[in-house]
Amino acid sequence: MNKFSFLYLVFFYATASIFTLFGDVSIENQIYGCLFFIALFGIPHGAIDNLIVLSDDNISKYKFYFIYLLSIILYVILWFMWPIFSFILFLVISSYHFGESQFANYRIKSTFNKLIYCVWGTMLMSTLFYYNNIELNQLFSSFEDTIKFTELLHLNIYKIFFYLSNVLLLIIFIVLHQKKLCDIASIRSELFQYALIHLTFYLFPVVISFTFYFIFLHSLKVLFQEYSFLKEKFTDLNFIKFIKLLLPHTLISLLFLLVFVFFSEETNINISALLFSMISISVITLPHSVVMAKFYHKIYN
Repeated sequence: MNKFSFLYLVFFYATASIFTLFGDVSIENQIYGCLFFIALFGIPHGAIDNLIVLSDDNISKYKFYFIYLLSIILYVILWFMWPIFSFILFLVISSYHFGESQFANYRIKSTFNKLIYCVWGTMLMSTLFYYNNIELNQLFSSFEDTIKFTELLHLNIYKIFFYLSNVLLLIIFIVLHQKKLCDIASIRSELFQYALIHLTFYLFPVVISFTFYFIFLHSLKVLFQEYSFLKEKFTDLNFIKFIKLLLPHTLISLLFLLVFVFFSEETNINISALLFSMISISVITLPHSVVMAKFYHKIYN
């Protein structure tokens, strides 16, 4: 068991104890608790994309920020023009990104490593939908501007992806072992995390269960990888200095969210908190996933 799985288990039991002692936790308290951890670990893990790119790549910081911000603006426009397509695109990008962050460090020398990323990420997202389809349907139906997304749930396509990706992933684990592309200890660790994800998505509400994965099996792992990478570039880097590097863009992101919340209340902007959250996360995920793809190629190839 690695350190991220251990932290996952600690908070898993702590959360289970809270539900046991207090019964159902209101959706408001779930969101507030999850937002706290996302602000603490989730946002910072993408707050040094600029340092990762500018530390090596032959690109000026002005060009980097221009391309980064342009991709965000174009994706926002896409959301308002074709929301369902934009949501599907978000799921596809997220699936690949999560799969890549899960397996890139194993340095699997194979022509189908990108297929592994896609299958693992599809397993993650389809499993979330499969175990929480009723709750997601109720959540999307709660707001006028998100009710259109229930159409995707009614199509039941996620069930096909769920069964297919889970079967393919287990086959992939067998192939990785037989071809000696991944050691048995790593495969056991992945199977353990795979079981944890299924158990969490099945037992807990969708907001809590996804936050569990996002924080403890994704964000913390990426932060550790980023710290190790920058430590090699800047030998005097320590934990405190690393935190200071994370702060500027993290605080800017949080300030933007607070300004929007205040502005929306004062001007009655016709957009729900749910849709705003979906758009905000997706438009940041797009450039971040591109940066991380280059990052993993750089350090693990």
